Amino acid sequence: MGQYYQVYNIDKKESIHAHRINNGLKLMEQVGWDKSTSSALWLLLASRGGGDARSSHHLIGSWAGDRIVIQGDYAKDTDKGYLSESDLDGFADISLGVGEMLDSVF
Repeated sequence: MGQYYQVYNIDKKESIHAHRINNGLKLMEQVGWDKSTSSALWLLLASRGGGDARSSHHLIGSWAGDRIVIQGDYAKDTDKGYLSESDLDGFADISLGVGEMLDSVF
């Protein structure tokens, strides 16, 4: 089947679920086209917000300087940056807003 990945912002306790932004869950299904998870990360992590993005969406730049983990469902507690189920308690899924951000840019 393959490993399914999710994005977590440790500092803001937020996450992105790839299916909710119309991506697949496998690593290469989230890379390399306009409305991909990787595009979302670049926009979220941009240190000066929108810049040349065709949008001023409030999420652009909102993760600048934050600690991010991209973790697959095969992750083990010995993996670098591992987040356990209890570590993930209280994380907010911001996928809907991220999808809106991608629509506003692309």
